[in-house]
Amino acid sequence: MRGWSEPYRISVGLGIRQLARRRHLREAVIRVVVPMDPSRYLELPWAARRLSPAPGESVLDLASPKLLCVVLARRGARVTSVDQLPGEIETWRSLARDEPNLELRVADGRTLPFEDASFDHGSSISVIEHVGGDGGDAAALAELARCVRPGGRVAVTLPYAREAWIEYHRSAAYVDEGERSPDGAAFFQRWYDDAELERLVGAVGSLEVVERDVVRLAPNLSAAYNRTFPLLVPLGPFYGLLARERVGEEGDVVRLLLERR
Repeated sequence: MRGWSEPYRISVGLGIRQLARRRHLREAVIRVVVPMDPSRYLELPWAARRLSPAPGESVLDLASPKLLCVVLARRGARVTSVDQLPGEIETWRSLARDEPNLELRVADGRTLPFEDASFDHGSSISVIEHVGGDGGDAAALAELARCVRPGGRVAVTLPYAREAWIEYHRSAAYVDEGERSPDGAAFFQRWYDDAELERLVGAVGSLEVVERDVVRLAPNLSAAYNRTFPLLVPLGPFYGLLARERVGEEGDVVRLLLERR
């Protein structure tokens, strides 16, 4: 895996700085103890590398892990990140308060408050799968595409499986919009197979797939982390050293680089 040390160092640095300020201490500790969740090693360096905005170019981010936004902002891009969770925005406004190129706003990804083609590029890392409702994921992707200029790049990652399925949790993890399984569990996320990916991207006629790959960590620390949480949390600082990226259809993350027509 290339490029993971940059977001890793930024995460630790933000956490240490916030601990010194004695603000949002829980999040500050997380930034130091688990600088990046396992799948972020597959997603964040890739997204920063594939977007590669020139200094001064604008990027609209839809609720990605905010480390990506800080990375791009420190490289000179003007980044606007929107999130539907006010608490997440409040926390990161405090963590990233000294980042002049980063703006954080509360907004629903399905109805973004921006003009058409008002950004050079877009990103949404591990987010669209969590947008509930019939066609909610396509609506969010279409809104992101609407805000990006023709020729602009859009980086998206999603959970991947050989057969699509919907994951439910006992209680809602993010925004509870009342979507439930037959046994009453709350909607959490979609897992996409090839047919579902075709359905999602095909619903947004303004986007063209430039690059698609399916990846996983080897050893698969993402699966182990999710199964045993929080037992593997102490390994957080070492994921980048312990695992390597493997490309192939047995992976559990799909990365899509899209271009706005």
